[in-house]
Amino acid sequence: MADTAPTQPSAASQLLQQHIAAEAHHVTVDDVPDEAFIKPAASPDAPTADSKPSGAESEPMSTKAAGKQKAKDTVGLDTQSHELFPELGGPKPKANTGVAPIWDAKSTVNGKASGASPANGTPRSSAPASGVTTPTGPSLRGPGSVTIPGRNVETLFLEPHHLLPRSQLKRPIPDILRDVNRKSRATISMHTAGNGKFKLEAVGTQDVALKALKDLMNQIGSKQVVKVPIPNSARAHIIGKGGSTIKSLQEKHGARIQLPKAEDNQAGDEDEDQMIDVHVEGNALSAAAARDAILKIAGERATNVNTRMKGVPAEFYPFIAGPKNTFVHKLEEDNGVQIRVPPHQAMSSQPPTMPAPGQAPAFAPAPSENCIQLAGDRNAVQAARAAIERRVEELRSQLALDQVSLQHGRHRFIIGDNGASMDEFFEETGCTIILPNDEDDDMVTVIGPRDNVQAGLDRAIDLAMKGQCLNFDISRFHRQAPGGAAAHARNVTRYLRHKNEIQRLEKAHNVKFTTRFTEEGVLPWELSSRDGKNAIRAQSEIKDLVDSHPPARMTTLTVDPFFHTYIKNEIQPRVRQDYGVQLVVPDPSETNFPILLVYEGPSSPDSYEVPRSQPTQPEINEMRKWLQEAQKHIQDVVDQQEEISAKSLEIPLQYHEKLKKFIKKEQDVKRDANKPSVRASGAGATVTFRGPRSDVASLVAKCEAFIEQEKQDEKERGFTLEFEFPQKFANHLIGKGGSNIRELRERFDVDIQVQDGKVQLKGPKAKAEAAKAHIIALGRQLQDETTHILKIDPKFHSELIGAQGAQITRLQTRHKVLIFIPRNAKTQKDDDSVVEVASEAGKPRRQQAPDEVVVRGPKKGADDAREEILTFVQYLKDNSFTAVVSVQQEQVKSLIGIRGAALEQLRQDTGARIDIPSERDTPNGLVEIQIKGTKAQVAAAKKIIEEKKAIFDDTITKTLEVDRKYHPTLIGAGGSNIRDIVVQAGGSDDRHEVGRTVRFPERATDGNMIKVQGPREVVNKIVAHIEAFVAQRANQVTETIEVPVDKHRSLIGRGGDIKRGLEAQFKVSIDIPRQGSGQTGVKIVGQSADVEKAKAHIQSMLKEQQGETVQVPRALHHAVSNNGQFFRKLRNDFHVSVDHAGQAVPAKPAVAGKPRANGSALPLITDDAEATADVHSWNVVENTSTEEGDLPWVLRGSAENVEKAKKAIESALEQAKNQNATGYLVLPDPKTYRYVIGQGGSKVNQIRKQSGCKITVPKDQAKDEAIEVVGTKEGVEKAKDLILAAVKEGLANGRARGPRG
Repeated sequence: MADTAPTQPSAASQLLQQHIAAEAHHVTVDDVPDEAFIKPAASPDAPTADSKPSGAESEPMSTKAAGKQKAKDTVGLDTQSHELFPELGGPKPKANTGVAPIWDAKSTVNGKASGASPANGTPRSSAPASGVTTPTGPSLRGPGSVTIPGRNVETLFLEPHHLLPRSQLKRPIPDILRDVNRKSRATISMHTAGNGKFKLEAVGTQDVALKALKDLMNQIGSKQVVKVPIPNSARAHIIGKGGSTIKSLQEKHGARIQLPKAEDNQAGDEDEDQMIDVHVEGNALSAAAARDAILKIAGERATNVNTRMKGVPAEFYPFIAGPKNTFVHKLEEDNGVQIRVPPHQAMSSQPPTMPAPGQAPAFAPAPSENCIQLAGDRNAVQAARAAIERRVEELRSQLALDQVSLQHGRHRFIIGDNGASMDEFFEETGCTIILPNDEDDDMVTVIGPRDNVQAGLDRAIDLAMKGQCLNFDISRFHRQAPGGAAAHARNVTRYLRHKNEIQRLEKAHNVKFTTRFTEEGVLPWELSSRDGKNAIRAQSEIKDLVDSHPPARMTTLTVDPFFHTYIKNEIQPRVRQDYGVQLVVPDPSETNFPILLVYEGPSSPDSYEVPRSQPTQPEINEMRKWLQEAQKHIQDVVDQQEEISAKSLEIPLQYHEKLKKFIKKEQDVKRDANKPSVRASGAGATVTFRGPRSDVASLVAKCEAFIEQEKQDEKERGFTLEFEFPQKFANHLIGKGGSNIRELRERFDVDIQVQDGKVQLKGPKAKAEAAKAHIIALGRQLQDETTHILKIDPKFHSELIGAQGAQITRLQTRHKVLIFIPRNAKTQKDDDSVVEVASEAGKPRRQQAPDEVVVRGPKKGADDAREEILTFVQYLKDNSFTAVVSVQQEQVKSLIGIRGAALEQLRQDTGARIDIPSERDTPNGLVEIQIKGTKAQVAAAKKIIEEKKAIFDDTITKTLEVDRKYHPTLIGAGGSNIRDIVVQAGGSDDRHEVGRTVRFPERATDGNMIKVQGPREVVNKIVAHIEAFVAQRANQVTETIEVPVDKHRSLIGRGGDIKRGLEAQFKVSIDIPRQGSGQTGVKIVGQSADVEKAKAHIQSMLKEQQGETVQVPRALHHAVSNNGQFFRKLRNDFHVSVDHAGQAVPAKPAVAGKPRANGSALPLITDDAEATADVHSWNVVENTSTEEGDLPWVLRGSAENVEKAKKAIESALEQAKNQNATGYLVLPDPKTYRYVIGQGGSKVNQIRKQSGCKITVPKDQAKDEAIEVVGTKEGVEKAKDLILAAVKEGLANGRARGPRG
């Protein structure tokens, strides 16, 4: 809203007007007539400054004296009354219109400081704001005392209420007067003056007379309370360091002085120019004297001020500062002040709105923490402030604004790292600009003079269009997602935000993403970048991320938003640990969003890396399983919770803060991890409780009782309790910076004041009594204080202190003691913390020797702390052996290892503590590794590191250029060749070490350089081996021999074993054409002699394997081959391979149908086993084939082996001719098939031998697959009977053993 309120006068100006209105003139010595020459007053109602004792004749008043008469008597204590207290220089009735501000010590009148008397320079007093008047007490040097040679009289006038009632006096006033006169060297007389006042006169030297008056008033004076207004900037000076000044004032003047608490004045937002009230409590004389002393300090300290200008819109700041702060600098030079105008922030959560046509724009005032600040002389600050206020008024009429909608992703090109700076934009256009924080807001606002706004808007558009801005719809990658592609895209976006992946992408590619949500899902991402290449790279990585998070990886769960905090704090860690599922719980502002469950697997949350590849189907199945279980677990936990209810209470606002603390305390004490806590929220005076019904009822009842008790306590706030407390322990009671006393105030809800060995408690009686008991117990505990001086070597002091004082703080807290460590034994950071703790003791520190540690506190705590310290020091001595090993900076990385693995392994192996400094601490390239521990630990670690150092120092690096065509051969399959080279040279066979030892250029590069690094001897051997290898390869020849395609397999062998054997035997490389290519040329590469040997050997192999052909009837081919098993037997038993000379094998005969026996259905597996044991399906089919002719079987191998194979084939043919039938047996219960197989196949092999048949038991018995029996008709029938007998035997044995558990 617009800031149209008129500028209010500052607090200092208001106070000045009060002073001008209240003051007449400042009393000087010349103004006070000598009482020896004063004539009697004309009226008893207008006494002179020095009235005669009662009964004396009144005389006419002098002109000056008449001016001192009060116009009207006040009932209260008038702190400004010159009539009552002429000695302190109160104002005369006649106003002085030329009075300057009392706080301005630099302003002068007639060559003298304004506001100070020529006699003593003290500032004038201001009228108290409280309405309770206090007389101005006699000043030590003030002009009010009547002084003539040889005689000094101090005079004091009192109102009747300044004196205690007779009932409260211990003795009559005349007796008290006589007693005071007897004890002092002054003579005090008391008379009744006119208009009911009392006049006290003290005759004697000034110091003696004043002391006598003070002693008298302490006995007869009543308590008066005065409010003294002072600038807030003088507050600290009134208190003094550690309260020393205020304590001195109270002791000197005998009055109690209280300043308002910092929190009562809204500390952190207060203005030094603001006025605060100091409360002075004492008798009439002491209160006046304390008030004048306070005003004197305030006057001396109030010259300079530090003030804030509130109500100025932040949009005006650039125009107030001017280009490059020229306007501010001129103001500072002209007025001698310091001005800080906060820099204008381009981003805003509440940009100004476009005004209606013909209306001026409305600008809201800047927040209080973002105000213009001025510091310096008060008058100069006021002048500078006035100039700024005039500038603000001009801007209100001059500034206009305009707006344009630009894609949010383009905003980053206007202002910021990718655009112009705010200063550059302002200097170029004369305008300032505001960009919205909200991603849903595209409006750009330009503010400036009316003639400049359009140019500023055009410049903003030009800047915005310099970058690339693309829309990227991630929902298109999973269009078939359950619940909709947009909803899944929203889930993916929420998860990537949660894992900070979007921020990582922005930083890695220098791009900016804008992601917006709707109720249906997520809108296309906006991607903005200055470099199109970066945008493409970012898009590619986004696609990988989205592809790796299909709908199966995540799901959602909708629960009452009340449970969100409970689920996030209590359930989420367990779900992540037990189910490997990460929860993304909506923020309080996202109450409409469900909880997102994302499967991450069993890895640690800290080490988990977001995947970038699509999951496999087994992984997807695993994800779904764990997501369902996690979802069910959460839902079960929520369903088990008690019904959620809400209840509201009307509670006065004054109790809200205390109620918050009470609720927090109750929740902390009775916290149950298995149920959510009640939540309390406030709106005005209404406090609403929401949570489990029983907990809400319980907490509401407690809160009602608490508030009722607070209301009762409020009635007893005036109760005061005072008792003595040892002064030497006062600082301990108060604590560092008042921490202990604040804790006690919070704990017991009473005000606590500690002064001069006394403690005053003010508050409800019961709470005050409890606080008193606690403080007295603390005093008794401190009386039991003991001090131990321990001799400890300074080298152990840093360990005793701990990181940032953690160790010593723990000891002090645990044992409730103070521990002092010499300053010169500690670093500055640690020393400061300890010195501050030590200062709380309130005792002067003795000069400690460098090896002394002092422990002070209650005897038991001090004894325990001493024992723990000595034990700890002994442990340090036993484990404080040290060693230093210097290594090169380049070696540190290998010593640390990947993620510190090598260093951690070294620590575990040796048990030593090993500290390696950072790079910035080792500028010269040498790193000193510190080793600490026992003697054995240090020796072991040092030995290992020195061994590694020796190896590293012996490490060299050589590079050699090798044509890239040799690289694949050098590396070998799976790195086998290079690994062999490294191992033969004496290097490690670990693949990571091999990779570090020999580094080949990347495939994407064009270089030929190979880098070899390692111990000198190993590197030289590797280089020599590579050079020899290359030289050898350079002299290689290539021979090609023709090998028929059907012979290729004999050269390759099973799994390539024959080929590898030939290559190793003859040191050549053999290239055999791929199967199906039809090529017959086999290349042999190597040294000429080796190639010739390999060629001759291969040709001899081919000659040996010309083969012998056996004709097998085509009708029996499948019966003999037995699905290839017979061929494998020939190869394994006789090393003979079989092919068919390129002829096609006959088609496998179709399997005949397997109808049920007798056409009936088999019994169910639930039927009685004994009754169904004989029930089965059996069908026999005669083996017939339409194939005619023979099929060649070409046998290749040695002549001897071929002959053996031929005999095996002949035997198989005879057997196949007799196998003219195939039986198919189906058993009713698939579980019985195991009885046919037997243990390890023993039973089925036995049946095969007895029947002479081939028997095949299906692997999947659950699909009614039949047992296949091939043999003669008689053989298959016998085999069937043997099988059924085996099943019966198995069932019988099973019943005998009983049912399985």
